[in-house]
Amino acid sequence: MAQSPARSAIVCFTFDNMGEAADVGLGRVPGPMANGDASITVGYPALFRLLDRHGLRATFFIEGWNGLHHPESVREIVEREHELGMHGWVHETWRDLDPLPERDLAARATDALEKASGTRPRGFRAPGGARTASTENILLDLGYRYDASLGDGMKPQVLASGLAQVPFRWAGVDGFHYLASDPPPAPETVRDLWLEALRRTIDRGGLFVTVCHAFVTGVDERRMAALEAVVEAAVREERVHVCTLGEVAERLLAVRRESTL
Repeated sequence: MAQSPARSAIVCFTFDNMGEAADVGLGRVPGPMANGDASITVGYPALFRLLDRHGLRATFFIEGWNGLHHPESVREIVEREHELGMHGWVHETWRDLDPLPERDLAARATDALEKASGTRPRGFRAPGGARTASTENILLDLGYRYDASLGDGMKPQVLASGLAQVPFRWAGVDGFHYLASDPPPAPETVRDLWLEALRRTIDRGGLFVTVCHAFVTGVDERRMAALEAVVEAAVREERVHVCTLGEVAERLLAVRRESTL
């Protein structure tokens, strides 16, 4: 029997933000919306259906505020066997935080997400993408295993502190395309860019990460179709292993342990 080719690429589908948290942080709305935010009522169900169709687990980075105001939606992520990560409290510009407020917000968000879901998050992605000089130690003190923000060297690795780093690239973010220009590019254009990036990653080996948002992609049928085309291409390619960021991080940490034995 012919053997399948060795898998040469790892693909992770990740999703950031939930509900009104970011708008609360910006002062645009005072609190939970009476009729529900479209990202929760429309976007999340659409994303879950897509992942269910392909039998995939994904990683969701959620603001801690949602643990208090949308606990059932936070809990659903874990009940569906996806990975829950922390994404600040109300989507603060993380890189601008001073150490004491940063520690307080990270602890509050972690505790709120754990209380809502029954699972303590082990991965973090900084709102806005960039962490501070204090983030690494704060995450380690709170029991985190990895950081999925932009990082030193922009590559998956284990930092000297022992925290795994699994960064993303801006070209893999839906908002980088759809929110950066008016009018935004056609979803088919973004689809083709992502498919080409996926193909290059498969050919050379490495990690391919998408970062999508329920309020950007999840509420738009054509954008959802574009994302699903990328999902389908990854799933049908034998050289690809689709997994969560947490699984990537644990592999990095295992390799680090083995290399020190």
